[in-house]
Amino acid sequence: MALVTAGDIQLALAYRLGEDSAPNDANEKARRLSFINEGYRGVMAKNYWWFTEASTTLNSLAGQESYGTSDGVPDFRQILEFRFNGIVYSQITQYDAMTAYSTSYSNFVNSYFLFNGKIYPVPAISTSVTNGIALKYYQNYTKLTGDASTILIPDLFSDILVAYAQARVTLVDGERGSASDSFDEYNEILGRMVEEQNKYLFSLKDGGNVDSVQAQFP
Repeated sequence: MALVTAGDIQLALAYRLGEDSAPNDANEKARRLSFINEGYRGVMAKNYWWFTEASTTLNSLAGQESYGTSDGVPDFRQILEFRFNGIVYSQITQYDAMTAYSTSYSNFVNSYFLFNGKIYPVPAISTSVTNGIALKYYQNYTKLTGDASTILIPDLFSDILVAYAQARVTLVDGERGSASDSFDEYNEILGRMVEEQNKYLFSLKDGGNVDSVQAQFP
C-alpha cells in the first residue's frame, strides 16, 4: 500500500476548499501544514495505535550497560518486547532497578528497564552477538516537514488529517458552520480508528479469531 504524504493531504485539502491545486504561496502552504501537523500530533497522542508497531534487531556488546540510538535503538514510544538470543526479557520499573541496585544488577535475571530513552538489560549481556537483540516497539511519529513527508496513519483513515486541517482553516477564516462539520467528520473517523484498534486488540486476545471480533462490531 502506498504511503500517504503531506503533499497528498495538502492536495485533498485544497480540493475540499474548492481550489484546483495546493497553494503556491509558501506562507499559506506552511500555515496549512501547521494545521495538518497539529491534527497529526493529536491523533498520534491519543493511543498506542496498531499501525505504529515495528520491530528491529541490533548487536549486543559484551558487558555494555545500556543501548541507545547510537547502538541502533529506534525512536520508540514504548517497548513491547525485548529478546536476547530468542529469550524474552521482562521489563522492570526504574524504581525496582535503582532501589535494588548492585554494580552488575546480579539480583535480576533476564530483565531490562528504560531510562532517558535507553534500554538497560539487567544484568548486562555478557556476550557480543550480531543481531542478538530483537525489539518490538511502538514507534514515535515524525513531524511533517514538506510534501514528501509520509504519515503513519493508514490510507483508509488518512482523511482524518484532511478533515482536521479543513476545520482549522475554515475556523480561522470565520466559517464556523463549515468548521463544525469538519470537526464532526474528524471525530467520526477517530471513532472508526478506535473501533479498528479494539478489533485488533481483541483478535490478539482471541487467538486471531477475527469472525468473533467482527460479531462484536456489526
